[in-house]
Amino acid sequence: MSVLNRKELADSPLADLHQIASELGVEGYRAMRKDDLIGAILAAGGAADEPAGDEPAVAEAPADEEDAEDTSEGTSEDTSEGTSEDTSEGTSEGTSEGTSEDEPDEVPEAEALERPSRGRGRRGGRRSPGGEEEPEVVEDEISDEEIATGVLDVLANGSGFVRVDPAGQSRGDVYVSPAQIRRCELRAGDAVSGPARAPRRNERHPSLVRVESVNGADAEPVEERPWFADLTPVFPSRKLEGPKSLKDVPFGLGSRVAIAGPPGAGATTLLRTLAGELSGNEEITVQVVLVGALPEEVTEWRRADGLDVAGGSFDRSPDAQAQAAELAVERAKRRVERGGHAVVLIDSLEALPAGARRRIFGAGRATEEGGTLTVIAAVGGEREALRWATTRVVLGPDGKLAAESGTVRADALS
Repeated sequence: MSVLNRKELADSPLADLHQIASELGVEGYRAMRKDDLIGAILAAGGAADEPAGDEPAVAEAPADEEDAEDTSEGTSEDTSEGTSEDTSEGTSEGTSEGTSEDEPDEVPEAEALERPSRGRGRRGGRRSPGGEEEPEVVEDEISDEEIATGVLDVLANGSGFVRVDPAGQSRGDVYVSPAQIRRCELRAGDAVSGPARAPRRNERHPSLVRVESVNGADAEPVEERPWFADLTPVFPSRKLEGPKSLKDVPFGLGSRVAIAGPPGAGATTLLRTLAGELSGNEEITVQVVLVGALPEEVTEWRRADGLDVAGGSFDRSPDAQAQAAELAVERAKRRVERGGHAVVLIDSLEALPAGARRRIFGAGRATEEGGTLTVIAAVGGEREALRWATTRVVLGPDGKLAAESGTVRADALS
């Protein structure tokens, strides 16, 4: 039975509804009114539009590894009177106080909608010719070779998925329970690895059995690290070497570089040149994010040696492209929190929704604590990005630098 009904959705914040719609692949959900959005979510999730007073049945999320590593996603009837809500302790209203973190977590709306399907992991009881139900056959535990590795994407409801494809969501993504996220203090953008089991009945995705490594280190004990938002932004001071064409507009570790110009001015070519030169610097990690690119350009980018490419072409939905871009930036933030240096190149920023542009481009900064995040983006005719940039590269129709080009506090770079 679906975990959704109209009353629950009507009581949810619009941001949560947008997240659910994104996971379900609802097209154009950002332009919908709330009532229309709820109807689209119910239709996409295959849920009945129940009367507002009815209580939905709630599925249970996989139990964590301390529960004998049983990650079965069975369903159960919710006997609480109130609707489930996320709290800082990961419990829900209507459950008894003192619920152990090791008990199964309730599956909130978005993940429950992403997960159900006909399972492959175990075969349900079949009836014999005599009419008696045969016992269920459960597959053996997974082998050590079935290891899931990818970047963690945390949903608004506290659960998450290990995204195994840099381009975005896929059927191979691995479900991570809220209990596992809390125990290992995981954040969006963390590189996570661990054994995963195949989907069972009523599950769509594989499930992570346990978290073995986070960002290349053992998951336990949990690493002490600051939050990116708590780091102190400062102007860049360490210059990065770029192509000769940019000698008059220097930039450094932590710069926000906006490359503007009309179509055909050579912004994408310049980005490729920058990517090739910066990827040779062992001190930094370079990630390329493609948003609204031509399919042929995607192929060329991905064939380049040594480049990590996320996102995709213009034929993907704007929301899917925005999600891939934001996850790439979150991955870079996690490196900065640990004192490292990351560079994200975006082609192109103007293809993103306005809100996502600000968050992604605004993440670029040098920090007083030592880590830096450099964002270099083709912005097309987007003039606002030039105001946010610490280095402005404005190309004329002939591909040469225009007079508007320049660097804020260029004298600080050395």
